[in-house]
Amino acid sequence: MNKLTRKALIAGIIGNALEWYDFALYGHFSLFIGKTFFPKEEEGLAVLSALAVFSVSFFMRPIGALIFSAIGDRFGRKKALSLSIMGMALPTAAIGLLPPFENIGMTATILLVILRLLQGLALGGEMGGAVTYVLEHTPERRIGLASSLIQASTCLGLLTGTLISSGLSFILSEADFALWGWRIPFVLGLAAAWLGLKIRHKMPESLLYEIAKTENRLIHNPIGAIIKRYKGRVLIGVAVLTPMTCGFFFAFVYFNSFMISSLHFEATRALLTTTLGLSLSLAMTLMGGILADRFGYKSVLVAGAGCLLVLSYPLTLGMSGFFGDAITLVAFLTFSVLLGLYTSAAFAAVTGLFGTEVRYTGVSVAVNLASPIFGSTAPLLIAFLLQKFGADHAFGLFGSYLSVLFILALIAIRSLDHRAFHQWGGGKEAAD
Repeated sequence: MNKLTRKALIAGIIGNALEWYDFALYGHFSLFIGKTFFPKEEEGLAVLSALAVFSVSFFMRPIGALIFSAIGDRFGRKKALSLSIMGMALPTAAIGLLPPFENIGMTATILLVILRLLQGLALGGEMGGAVTYVLEHTPERRIGLASSLIQASTCLGLLTGTLISSGLSFILSEADFALWGWRIPFVLGLAAAWLGLKIRHKMPESLLYEIAKTENRLIHNPIGAIIKRYKGRVLIGVAVLTPMTCGFFFAFVYFNSFMISSLHFEATRALLTTTLGLSLSLAMTLMGGILADRFGYKSVLVAGAGCLLVLSYPLTLGMSGFFGDAITLVAFLTFSVLLGLYTSAAFAAVTGLFGTEVRYTGVSVAVNLASPIFGSTAPLLIAFLLQKFGADHAFGLFGSYLSVLFILALIAIRSLDHRAFHQWGGGKEAAD
């Protein structure tokens, strides 16, 4: 990779990691948030309420995607990405400073919902923009690796948040951590905002965007163009991304709280388990990117989807705790590795479906249809099933649900080809 490509990668990767660090904290600490900002009631219902707020915020993401992608496709990727990181970090810090329910009553709950909605709005413009920006600076022969690095930055952000949380839970007593220690990583979002804004302010604009601007190929209404010309490709992108987002939120957002509340793991042990899973997933994501450049992103996607189609049910059942802690750990780590393989090439496939003039919008719409409908609701769905059926049946049903999603993904993958990457220089790209 040349110097410009490396600089673009650093800007996209670090900014994306910082945003996912911010956003993932809520998922990690849903148990404590449920107790702090909701009325005192049955613990399971409080956690379910906290997870519902987590999911509701994701329905702001499509709105955020429309706002930020319009900015990105019309006025430049750099402007949109700089705004999104500020919109993410400031509400995160505010959550860490929010008074509890016992002090200000329902006002605390309402303010929490508002802050989560603002986070969702900002995050709607992040992933699609980061993927677009980085891959537009990447040579065709390194598209797979660059795509995997972007997804790995998501794992890196989650991993950073988990490591900080693990360190605090190790240093503080259980009581202090539950009372105020969990707030510290949220407040650190202010530092994330400053660092991320500084990095993105210095990064260069996308070369392909500048070429399209010079050639007067920018579109005044990219959303209209997506609806008219690219709607079929949006649906393909949603089908490819849906099982990835669903599995990701289940494994790395919800499962940490499940280990604490249902399997009775200590907070430190649960966080360390999540850290190990994220680390293995990150490593497999990078390896998958290298394999995608050698054998084609389609082959890597088929391998990952095929494995998870067959193994989702037994692995999620193993994660339920029904067969003991050892099986739970092995199942979780295996699921993490296979998910990393699939996600390594997913964004390369989806980004290439759209032309330069609408790429930010197309990718953002696909991402933000997949995540709110399926990904963000995965923790809520599994928590609901757990309340109704118990851990073993709930996790088995969820595994079957994942298998169906991977069947749909395999159907979508068959329609992908390499039209994505043979004209990165700004030539005319075909539409539906």
